[in-house]
Amino acid sequence: MRVGISIEPPLATIPGLLVDEGVSVFQTVVRDPGRFGNYGVPEPADRAAMVEGLRGRATWGVAHGSLLINLASPEGRIRNSSVSSLLADLKVAAEIGLAGVCFHVGYAKGHPSPTAALALATRKLSELVERMPEGSRLFLENSCEGSELGQTVPEVAQLLRDVAAPPERLGLLIDTCHLHAAGFDLSSADAGDRLAGALEAEGVLDRLAAFHLNDSQLPCGAHRDRHATPGEGTIGMGVVSVAAHPAFAKLPGVLEISVEDARRGLAFLRQHGGFHGD
Repeated sequence: MRVGISIEPPLATIPGLLVDEGVSVFQTVVRDPGRFGNYGVPEPADRAAMVEGLRGRATWGVAHGSLLINLASPEGRIRNSSVSSLLADLKVAAEIGLAGVCFHVGYAKGHPSPTAALALATRKLSELVERMPEGSRLFLENSCEGSELGQTVPEVAQLLRDVAAPPERLGLLIDTCHLHAAGFDLSSADAGDRLAGALEAEGVLDRLAAFHLNDSQLPCGAHRDRHATPGEGTIGMGVVSVAAHPAFAKLPGVLEISVEDARRGLAFLRQHGGFHGD
């Protein structure tokens, strides 16, 4: 897998850090992820410095959307703010040459059933896709905690099918920690085979665009989002099984941990054949 790192703003630091760590893949944020609105949006000079520093280099970058996104919220204000936030992030991402924006779809809380919440999220996501600028792309990420939607492969597959957006508009991003925490055991040597099989069975293997290649601090099925450095958590060598699998080996994957911790994770993946930088 083309494994890279998470880099917090300022964006101008990204080109140098990629060189320092020997990677070409990264994730960042383009506004304060804990607030709706134009808080923490990079200044034009900061954006320009990143763009210039990456000019002519074969990199892949993604922005993580707001952590407040809830397209299934019973409150129209929150649903609409979620759409506006993602549209604003997509605009900035396109301007600075990122592949797109990843996001969690929302929560079932406040609904009579998860089915009702999924139906509302599907309608709102369909509306969002219709309003997206040409050439922009969203990445639907699986979740794992509480009443979050999209915790299983069948559930994210259902969302993708029901929204019916083309892959170049709406792709799938799998977080290995989230999937493991939600009950899909990735700790075995055949984790890559089983994950590829599960995605193929749901007809969404070709929608998979990227990974958050995180280990987990907690056991399978814990339903808590606690990232660990690859090789240091309860997934262990299963991370390598996923990263080195032929179906996933050429995809980008981001380590959502500190740069310091990512150095150990990258060393582990390089040692065990789960990393390539092409």
